[in-house]
Order: sequence, then C-alpha cells, then structure tokens
Amino acid sequence: MGRHRATVAALVLLGVLAGLLLVVIASRLCPAELPGQPCGTVATNRALVVGLAALTMALIVTPFAFLAELLARRRIVYRGAWWRAARRGIFAGLAVAALGGLRLGGALTVPVAIFVVAAAIGLEWFASRNVDI
Repeated sequence: MGRHRATVAALVLLGVLAGLLLVVIASRLCPAELPGQPCGTVATNRALVVGLAALTMALIVTPFAFLAELLARRRIVYRGAWWRAARRGIFAGLAVAALGGLRLGGALTVPVAIFVVAAAIGLEWFASRNVDI
C-alpha cells in the first residue's frame, strides 16, 4: 500500500508542477500577433499550451481515478487498477487536446464539445466492458 501512496503523491505533484509550468509558459509566450508586437511563433505557442494543458489533465486525473477505484472496491487494489486509472487519464487528456485543437482551428461549438466529451466517456465505457480483465 505504501508504494501506491507514493505513486499517487508523485503523480499529483507532477500534475501540479505541470499546471504551474503551463501558467508560467502561457503568461510569458505571445498568444497573438499585434500591430506593435509581431510574433512569428503564435501557432507553436498555442499548440504548446494546449499540449501542456492535456498533459496536466492526464497527470491530475490518473491518481484520482485510481483513488476512486480504490474506494469503489473497498480499499482493495485489484490487478489492472493502475492501467484503468491511466487509461482514464489518457482519455481525459485526449479530450482536452481535442477541445483545444478544435478551438485553435475555429471549429469548436457547443454540440462539438458535447460530442468530444461524450466520445471520451463512450470510449471509457466500451474499454471497461471489453478490454478489462
């Protein structure tokens, strides 16, 4: 049980550090070209911020998904618990990346956002029914 606690703490700490790095980078980089302040790396800066946001989401969701499964299983760590938690974190990170990419492309609308979230939930439901042991 001690190594699970250490892993959860490490992932939460990495998620917080990634969030702080995201805030620092997003506040330092130029988000758009202005008439008095040209910026040639706008697209790269935006993609970097979206990627860091997706990484932060994945790092924060994974330990809490593991803890939620631990509580649901009456504090027993079954085989594959970390795999399921990592999968849920990856799906959450991919959803954030998709939403950010759609926003950068100018294609994000409320129905599309609902579809992306529903697709992530549906993928997790399908994986939990057909992939898990």
